[in-house]
Amino acid sequence: MTDHLLPAAPQPPLHAAETLLAPRPEPRPVQRILFGDAAELPFRWLRSIRTAEVRQHLVAENAHTDRAISALAPLRARLAETLADEVPQELSVPVLLDGWWYIDRTHPLDGVTFSRVRDCEAVRGPAGVPVPVPGQLLPGESMLVEDCRRVLGIAISPDHRLLARAEAAAGGCRLVVTDAETGVVVDDSVHGAGPDAVFSADSTALLHTRLDDLGRRAEVRRHVLGSDPSTDPVLLEEPDHWSELALSRSRDGSALMIRSTSPVAAEVWTLDLAAPTATPVQVTDRLAGRSTVVEHAGDRLLLLHADPATHRCVLAEAPLGSGTLPRSATPLLHAQEGESFESVEAFAGFVALQLRVGALPAVRMIPRRADGSLDVGAVREIVTGGPLDGVRLEHTPDWDQRSIRCRVDSFLTPPTMIGASLDGGDPFVLQRVEVPGLDASRYVEKRLWATSPDRTRVPISLIARADVVADGTAPVLLHGHGVFGQCLDPLLQPEVLALADRGVVVAVAHVRGGGELGPQWHHDGRRQRRMHSVDDLVACADHLVASGWAAPDRIGAVATGAGAMVVGAAVNRAPELFRAVLAETPLVDPLETLLAPEVMLTLEEWIEFGDPAEDETAYRTLRACSPAENIRETAYPAVYAFTALEGTDIPPACAAIWVARLRERVTSDPAERPVLLRVADSLEGGEDLRVEGVAWLLDQLGAADLEG
Repeated sequence: MTDHLLPAAPQPPLHAAETLLAPRPEPRPVQRILFGDAAELPFRWLRSIRTAEVRQHLVAENAHTDRAISALAPLRARLAETLADEVPQELSVPVLLDGWWYIDRTHPLDGVTFSRVRDCEAVRGPAGVPVPVPGQLLPGESMLVEDCRRVLGIAISPDHRLLARAEAAAGGCRLVVTDAETGVVVDDSVHGAGPDAVFSADSTALLHTRLDDLGRRAEVRRHVLGSDPSTDPVLLEEPDHWSELALSRSRDGSALMIRSTSPVAAEVWTLDLAAPTATPVQVTDRLAGRSTVVEHAGDRLLLLHADPATHRCVLAEAPLGSGTLPRSATPLLHAQEGESFESVEAFAGFVALQLRVGALPAVRMIPRRADGSLDVGAVREIVTGGPLDGVRLEHTPDWDQRSIRCRVDSFLTPPTMIGASLDGGDPFVLQRVEVPGLDASRYVEKRLWATSPDRTRVPISLIARADVVADGTAPVLLHGHGVFGQCLDPLLQPEVLALADRGVVVAVAHVRGGGELGPQWHHDGRRQRRMHSVDDLVACADHLVASGWAAPDRIGAVATGAGAMVVGAAVNRAPELFRAVLAETPLVDPLETLLAPEVMLTLEEWIEFGDPAEDETAYRTLRACSPAENIRETAYPAVYAFTALEGTDIPPACAAIWVARLRERVTSDPAERPVLLRVADSLEGGEDLRVEGVAWLLDQLGAADLEG
């Protein structure tokens, strides 16, 4: 049951002189001694979040925040109106497979449906693709699934006669196989399955994953349609409880690809779909990391893997059945400086390579010669022209097609689906989200590069109003993250444009620990290399000032979750660089959190941070970068932290302890640079909190009254 954070009785009104008096929890020092290091922890008692005294303290924090931001109500109202319209992120263009157009529809008039129509000139639009009209079917279009809201996966039989859908249910998915023409259920006996299923070549059997008691896809089974599922044989079992299996069908339809992945390793098998009773064939060893990719290319296998010597990714090939990869693979193409290969998809006439170049997603097409080999000397990159356009390969299932589809996004590019042909010509638009009132010419977006102390170049994505001059006077909102290999790629968001309209420069620091420059970029910012992320963020702030894009006393740092550890550590390192910090559900007391006996580290967290209870290096790294444990007695930026009692994996005590320690040690005038905490019951419907935080940040940066 959720405990609501409400005062037990109405609070008496406060006198005007009391409005700046923030709550001051009583220090109750305890000492932590580990690996010979002694640390004083005066506010550890705030971790007892369910006790009445801690709840009373959080109620007082909310009341103080209410008073401190009361004058911002008009700005909050204006921002709420500006941010009410979200840019739809979903794009859905019909896909062609064996003469059928398959159509995903998501629209208030249509619901969420899955349908198909035979390819003919009458159904094709101007770009040669059907253009579904909300509220009406195309000529000859038939509905296959009328309500997809609980459908997690769909498989089409090779003869297009059957359709299997994986419906969400207790204990796993229920697999329902229907006749595509009549809708009659052929088989619905399999329960407890994963969402991925593949038909055998003769359409008589369904290969699927099976969940274990942990909800992990732990087995691959074969189910003959119409048979008793209790007799289904297990084709493959994954005993490692950190690993999970996933299935896919090769694009030429000949093979089942089975992939086992965990945060630390990957392994791949294949199975001939014409012989589904056979044993899957292992094609790779259990390889370290998650970046290894194997793609079935019809007459050969393609492999993406890291070169042990250079740590750069390599595209390689091997004949079918040639032995265990990567030992038997022949290198074809090496990633260059600033590049990282992410995935590869094979077609009869070419290969599509998803990669990252200069910290942005990109796609290249590599032609295949008549003998099926790859012509790596004739690579074509899909170019769209925007300086921060991220190009991502979209699903295109037809083996014989000679074009691909890509999604394009940036700060100023609405979600757009484009097509690109192997035969050349400019990319053409298949679908674009319409954003009423957007005038991209009002803004500029740029890529900057900062230099970290170890000479590493760190990318920055930036957007500003076109008339903002880089003369050292602009307020800047700087996003930082740098954990778990996650990427902060530019997207068109009303919030960002609203800030730019007010003359605020919005920048994203792509620091190490993120994934923007590939797996090695992530590796160089995790565990004992954690401080690289902090170095990078400080370098990015310095560069924005040095290049004139930022006023030195008007940088606001923004972070969420574990990314707040990086931002908080950067503020401890160089508090003079930042005017304000906005932190959502911040992991700013990470060492105490990870040492707490009730916290069970996931494998991903263990890889990211190490185990500070057992590993002295992990302990000392977290000790050095923990924002709450390294606050200095000096002037600090203003802080607004918001968190929740429920709905987040990060304990709300992190923010409460950080705020308490800031108030205890910093020397800033609390009237000019307040330290505020907002604690909600949950983050459901958290838009009000986000708007409140942005309004506060604009006020701190002196941009509350600026208008576009």
